[in-house]
Amino acid sequence: MGKDLDSIAKTRRYLRRNGLKRTVSAVMERISAPKYAEFNFTPLTEAEIKIMQEYEFVNPAKISILVPAYRTNPTFFRELLDSVIGQIYPCWELVIADASGNNDLEAIVDEYRGKLSQESSIVYLTLANNDGISENTNMALEAATGDYIGLLDHDDVLTPDALFYVGRAIEKSAPVLIYSDEDKTDAGLKTFYEANRKKKLNLDLILTNNYICHFCVMKADVMKGLKFRKEFDGAQDFDIILRCIAGLKDDTEAIHISRILYHWRCHSESTAVNTDSKQYAYENGKLAVEDYIKNRGWNARVEHMSHLGFYRITYEPDIFSNRPEVGIVAGPVYKGGKIISGAMKRDGTVMYKGLPKGFSGYMHRAALMQQVGAGDVRNMMIRPELQELWDKEVVPKMQEKGCDYTELSVAFCEQARLRGYVVVYDPQLEKMH
Repeated sequence: MGKDLDSIAKTRRYLRRNGLKRTVSAVMERISAPKYAEFNFTPLTEAEIKIMQEYEFVNPAKISILVPAYRTNPTFFRELLDSVIGQIYPCWELVIADASGNNDLEAIVDEYRGKLSQESSIVYLTLANNDGISENTNMALEAATGDYIGLLDHDDVLTPDALFYVGRAIEKSAPVLIYSDEDKTDAGLKTFYEANRKKKLNLDLILTNNYICHFCVMKADVMKGLKFRKEFDGAQDFDIILRCIAGLKDDTEAIHISRILYHWRCHSESTAVNTDSKQYAYENGKLAVEDYIKNRGWNARVEHMSHLGFYRITYEPDIFSNRPEVGIVAGPVYKGGKIISGAMKRDGTVMYKGLPKGFSGYMHRAALMQQVGAGDVRNMMIRPELQELWDKEVVPKMQEKGCDYTELSVAFCEQARLRGYVVVYDPQLEKMH
């Protein structure tokens, strides 16, 4: 019942922002594509827990978890503490920066101190003033002593294996940035839904939406060097993630753990359910993207999309003149009002096949610009440096009857990739060839 009421409220807010036509399309998609919402979170089995408990880390990294708190619901706070203390991985530090102006949470923390193992600790900071989410988090950041630092909202919870898998990722390759899949849960932690199965680091996709979000962990020296910026309050996580990504040497320094390690709690005041509750957060998210492209020297503008928290970059005069690494921009190919090709994986698998025109798909990704393995040659823009390759390899084969467009598209994009270029999918690209 709670999810149904949430959906009705979301629809009303969407109607106010986008008008009747777009709202009808969005509602039709929601009704006709229930598979997007199908999800049952499966807790760990005793056997899985036992295997993790018996795993021996050679030199376990200390992971600090930052929680900026402000007048937190005591029940939510106890459940947060339970989720951290219940971690299978023992080497952690919880740093709470409380700007509530009372000692209610401190009293709860004192109750829990006796449950801690020798390797874990809780640091509780009483802040004299509530200076906003960024400054409050910076106070916790300054006090953190871990090798890596993760971010946890004061009303959310971690799964018991969250830090175990983060610790494994650190042990394997010591990446700069680590993030996991997540889902949403109701206020009582009874129902879990809207699983967000994420992708590995994808620059163009992260510039459209903070899909990394929860659970995000970063090397301590990197996070302490960047700090959270007050002018991006509400989107401070997005801002620091974008600045972190800007400093990575390559994509291998960011690791995606394809497991749900974080439950994002939905209640009346949270942005997870009420996207209008913090409208400024989406404006500041837009500013974070604008700051990124400014620092890269791109001549482009950023606009809000129909769903809040999603952005579109328009390049002037075109993407090729701004970004020398982009060799190909491909768009969707439709037949009978549905996608038959366009964005592909490197093996030629069509990513959004069968999706009706105007629908945005799972997590709205079909409507977002993103880097892909390949794009269909029937709707494609190429940079001038690839024109000779196009003329010699693509045009003759396209003129043949019975041309296998998938095979041709994959081969052409692979040749571009071998020359050091990336392929970008633009769902709004009109047919070019």
